[in-house]
Amino acid sequence: MKQPDTAVLRERLANYTPEEELKQDVQELDGLLQEVNCQMVGLRNLLNEIQALKEELHGIHGSLKHTVQRERAAFKALEAAKESADNIVDGISNAIVKAERNTVIRAKVDNSELTKVNQCSANHIKTEKKLLEEHSKKLAKHLQNNEGIWLSSRWFIFMIVVFLFCYIVVFLWAFLKD
Repeated sequence: MKQPDTAVLRERLANYTPEEELKQDVQELDGLLQEVNCQMVGLRNLLNEIQALKEELHGIHGSLKHTVQRERAAFKALEAAKESADNIVDGISNAIVKAERNTVIRAKVDNSELTKVNQCSANHIKTEKKLLEEHSKKLAKHLQNNEGIWLSSRWFIFMIVVFLFCYIVVFLWAFLKD
């Protein structure tokens, strides 16, 4: 381990005077006082800003209180309007129900009107019969000319047997080929 150099300390001790030390202490204190004063000025400025912000917040708070009061008044007015509208709707509904109960509609159908309805029904039935006959004639014509797709039961069974036979032959051919 290296020994510290004491030559600097001895020289400093030889040049030591209480006045010099006092002068250095006074300079250090002056520097500290100046630094503290600067910090105090900064703190005062910060406190002034805080105070200004506090006053601004109080103003905003008051404005918000006033806004809340206006909103409450508007809400109460809207509730009153809603209740009024509900009362109006209920009144209208009650009037309609009362009118329905007390209103009697008398309708009379003459025999001439009934005969007109019967004639219309008979004409409609005749027209439908004609359309059905024409349609059946067209279908018969198509069947006579072998148009369209139509298989009798015998031909259908014959086709199924032929297809089944073909599938079995193909299957056996594929099976026996391997």
